[in-house]
Amino acid sequence: MRKVLCSLFFVLILSILSFNSSEVNAAEKVSNRAESIVEIGKLLGLDGTQRATQFKDVPKSHYASGYIQSAVDKGIVSGYSDGTFKPSQELTRAHIAIFISRAFGSKLPTGNATFKDVPRENSAYNAIQQLVAAGITAGYSDGTFKPNNKLTQTHLKAFINRTEQYIKSGKVSSNPNTSNTSRGNGAIKGTVVWKYNDFIGTLGDTGATVYLFSTTATYPSYTKQELFDWLENKTELKNVYRTLVDKNGNYSINSIPSGNYIAVISSKNAKRNISEPLNSHSQLKSIFGNYNYKVFEDNTMFLYKHQIKNIEITNNTTVDFSNDFGYTAW
Repeated sequence: MRKVLCSLFFVLILSILSFNSSEVNAAEKVSNRAESIVEIGKLLGLDGTQRATQFKDVPKSHYASGYIQSAVDKGIVSGYSDGTFKPSQELTRAHIAIFISRAFGSKLPTGNATFKDVPRENSAYNAIQQLVAAGITAGYSDGTFKPNNKLTQTHLKAFINRTEQYIKSGKVSSNPNTSNTSRGNGAIKGTVVWKYNDFIGTLGDTGATVYLFSTTATYPSYTKQELFDWLENKTELKNVYRTLVDKNGNYSINSIPSGNYIAVISSKNAKRNISEPLNSHSQLKSIFGNYNYKVFEDNTMFLYKHQIKNIEITNNTTVDFSNDFGYTAW
């Protein structure tokens, strides 16, 4: 009994520290013009050697000076009429669309997607069409693209990674923001169990939760309340599939669009040994966003045993993802 109480006290302390950490990271940093040009410059193989530029606010000492001047020389970016580049200006979805289109336009498809908040006279109109056609980004369910929405550093990396994927493969990625069924649907199922004790034996992990994250989705930075409402099963998040394990330890998720996903099983009954290091899943963190992932990790993986696996859903097939969590750590 004393051991259990000590363990619970330790968990409480760590949970408080973890919560405070989440509060500190609540606002994920928005990316800027300089960061986007560095990422694009690296992908293009531009000369990033620091040097003098034509802009009065980008001295040679600026970390991005080489990439910015190289991008200007290539016609990818330009400055403002006052002779500045504004390297620290926050990046928007429209900005990144224009930059990527200018850098890789000849290798991107010509699209025909239209959005009610992107009229033809919008300077990013054609660029947005190209990126959507290549599966690098997509619009929202209300028919908008939200061109002026700020882009976080996580989202910028997602845009760059999908651009690289398309340039290398020449294939259209799965639509990152919508349920694209053009390649068919598949399913995932499994059995999740744990061991109560040697006398009772193995039981179905009733109430364990299975999550499925699309690797091609662009997830926004949710508020703490939005994430808590989701984790408490009050709401659902777009592009995240979820189901509970039944009394026999079985689960299934059907009609999943073909594509690559990260599957997570969070036990309901098997507690994790909190003295062991918690191995964060770097790919899921990058896709879901640092703050989103931190809250998810704290509430589904910190206290409970869990399993993470990269899976591929293909048309008319069912992936088996099962797990035996064994004894609880407490």
